[in-house]
Amino acid sequence: MHDLDRDGTRLPYGLAEDGRLAHVSEVASGLACRCRCPGCGERLVARKGAIKVHHFAHHVDRACVGAWETTLHRLAKEIVLEARDILLPDAVAEVDGLRQDVAFATVFPYEAAEAEVDMGGLRPDAVIRGRGRELLLEFHVRHPCGPEKLALLRERNLPAVEIDLSRVPRHASRAEHAEHVLRAAPRHWLHNAKVAVEEERLRRIAAERAAVEKRRLQRLHGRIADEIAGAWVEPVSPGHSSWRIRAVDAGFGGFVGRAVPGDGCFAVVAETWQAAFLDHVAIGAAGHWVTGDAALRTLQKRQMLKAPFQIRRNWEPELVAHIQERVPGFRPPHEVIADYADWLAERGLLMRVRQGWVAAQTVGWEARQRMEAASEARRRQGELQDKLGTMLKAAGLPWADTAGWLERAVPEFGAVPRVLAEEGGEGFGRLMRRLDELERMVQPQASPYEGGLLGLPLDAVRLRRRDEARARQEAARLEREEFARQAAERRRQESGDFVGTLMTRAVALMGQHAGTTWVCDAVSAATGLPLDEGQFALDWQARNRISEAMAGERDRIMATREAERRRLDKEAEAAAVVAGCRSRLEAEVMARFPGQPDWAHMWLRGKHPALGRSPWEQCVDERTLERCRSLLDAARPKGRRR
Repeated sequence: MHDLDRDGTRLPYGLAEDGRLAHVSEVASGLACRCRCPGCGERLVARKGAIKVHHFAHHVDRACVGAWETTLHRLAKEIVLEARDILLPDAVAEVDGLRQDVAFATVFPYEAAEAEVDMGGLRPDAVIRGRGRELLLEFHVRHPCGPEKLALLRERNLPAVEIDLSRVPRHASRAEHAEHVLRAAPRHWLHNAKVAVEEERLRRIAAERAAVEKRRLQRLHGRIADEIAGAWVEPVSPGHSSWRIRAVDAGFGGFVGRAVPGDGCFAVVAETWQAAFLDHVAIGAAGHWVTGDAALRTLQKRQMLKAPFQIRRNWEPELVAHIQERVPGFRPPHEVIADYADWLAERGLLMRVRQGWVAAQTVGWEARQRMEAASEARRRQGELQDKLGTMLKAAGLPWADTAGWLERAVPEFGAVPRVLAEEGGEGFGRLMRRLDELERMVQPQASPYEGGLLGLPLDAVRLRRRDEARARQEAARLEREEFARQAAERRRQESGDFVGTLMTRAVALMGQHAGTTWVCDAVSAATGLPLDEGQFALDWQARNRISEAMAGERDRIMATREAERRRLDKEAEAAAVVAGCRSRLEAEVMARFPGQPDWAHMWLRGKHPALGRSPWEQCVDERTLERCRSLLDAARPKGRRR
């Protein structure tokens, strides 16, 4: 809401009985203020409470929207009439971008002032006079000075200043309002004679500059027209094929290649620049609006316009008209692009918006999906062609009809190889696996592939591989036979060496006869042949069994010998004990029969009735020695009997 309409009819001033505007701070509260509304003349009440801003209000509530506008106009006039100087604004002359300071802001003292002076068709808000000069003042409260009044001021050459009071705060003191009117509020010259003179001078300068600029533009336009006329007839190039391929892959093949009037600005054929435009608008920027200028800049970056059109220009009507005189049918590039974009919009591919054109996000998404599928199909086709070329090169077949093969149906697959590559899936996988098998076959010394050859010229290769396979089989057979012969000879030698070593060990262990017999029996048992034949027929298993048997026999013989040794040692030990006991017994007997050796010998060797044998035979250990001693004690030497 405009500041003049805020706060309804809350006024900071009321019209006093003496006709002067009284500030609410200068009067008594309530109806005692004895003031009326400056706008409608109704009685006012001064409201000077402790909460709200002090103000005047209508005693009888009523709408009085213009009250503050009227009050501010009247207040400004009173302030000017009471004051004796006022700030004048800078005097500046401005014409067509040219600016000249005429006078700086200054305080103008005056001796007299009048309000609402009738000047014959003019009634300024105030007129002030000082220093022999007269100055008109206009107060802009709601509406600025109109063009009719401005024309009269200039026609009569009357100096006038307009003071903008539209933003003066309502609830302020009278001194603050006076400061706004006389100093602080924005102000400007409605007419100033010196400014008018300077503006006239600036207009002459501007006219001269405009004439110079016009001549410069004519020369510039002529040069540009010459450049464009030369470029217009230049032949266009096909451009990079990738743009057309991308358009076809995206499903836009039917939208490119349209002849658009005035497209001689392009350095490439229509199919190419239109494909690039669609790539930008319908794929790259899908879902976002694109202006003609933005699309043009994109095509310029991609070097798709002829040299004079690669420069960013403002195609002013004068320039376009000048060029069209030289080049019939010329149109600025952005108009050509707009024509093509509108054609696409008519067919539903793009949508026309206020800023330009936009493609739906689904259009871009579907296009990218189709492009990815086409890219994968091309990748598979390239993989198929590479595989085919590598295989034929390895086979030494510079076959040039690969393109024809790609278009011929393969019966066992029921489809054309190119179609299989485009569709992908299991059919393409089977085809590539078959080519892998054929590629392995063409390698030197590889095995022949006995399945279908897919219509490829590989029959001679397969025959060579079959011959090579048979040769390898024969060589392998001979090699196996030689290996078997050498193995048999090696086994015969190993068997003979084994039997020789075995015979040496057996003879050393058992003696010549027993050892020879044992070896003969072992070889015969293992081979069923006599020794002179069987000694060369032992395999490693038989040799292991005989070695184990030999080890067992050796262990048995060694155990027997050890037992015999222990037995003999025991017998020798027992014989030593017997000899010792008998030696001691003999000594004791000789001592018992001193000087009577015959008696001693007879007692020792003769049969003793208590023993049933001789003491000599009885005495074999300590126990029997003691027994014999006891019998010896009972014996009496001869001649000592009583």
